Amino acid sequence: MVTLFQWIFAHLLGDFILQSRTMVRHKQRLKARSWMLYLHCAIHGILVFLFTPGWKLIIPILVMVTHFIIDLWKLNQKEGIVYFIIDQFLHILTLFMLWCLFVAPAGWLPNNWTSILHSQSAWAIATGYLLVTFPLSFLLTSATQRWRREAEEQNIRTSVSLSEAGKWIGIFERILVFTFVITGHYEGVGFLITAKSILRFNDIKGAEARKEAEYILIGTLMSFSLSILIGLIVTRFI
Repeated sequence: MVTLFQWIFAHLLGDFILQSRTMVRHKQRLKARSWMLYLHCAIHGILVFLFTPGWKLIIPILVMVTHFIIDLWKLNQKEGIVYFIIDQFLHILTLFMLWCLFVAPAGWLPNNWTSILHSQSAWAIATGYLLVTFPLSFLLTSATQRWRREAEEQNIRTSVSLSEAGKWIGIFERILVFTFVITGHYEGVGFLITAKSILRFNDIKGAEARKEAEYILIGTLMSFSLSILIGLIVTRFI
């Protein structure tokens, strides 16, 4: 799989190092009429060609064509993280498919890909990660709703919070806890709790912030406990 990683390296080099902000703005303004779009795609083709075994010309040509199609599609969408992720995913997926078609050893796909699709461990881990994100976020939001209302009614919080910041902090927090548990690094959970306590200390100290402190403590303990429980269950199937 060395070639695949070399192609991904070439893609990252072409998209983030060899593409200036001027090129991006030129592409956004003129889209398909931008000569920099064609230059950008040519750079990707050349970089992939340098890492292609046997220097097969069909591969860089396909890379240039698919890169042009994906970039042109993205240029016609609104700027945002979702389209950025989709764009990068499609580029890397294209490289993976080209690698499977032209470079992968004979029999690699049936033996390896099928084994992953039928792997109990892989599906257990994927299910665990899915559970600790949005499903658990919804459950915790519902479970702590009345305490959150009490804190808001008392105007405990004096500073303005970012929109949905708490939800996303909780999601990444549970992903880390789940990862620590399934990899056997339980000390990481303790470190995470300590770090969060230090960061939150200045916001919730004082008698006037008691309700907020209790609300945060309840939410944190529920979040950590459920993430640890899911992690322990998943480890039984790995």
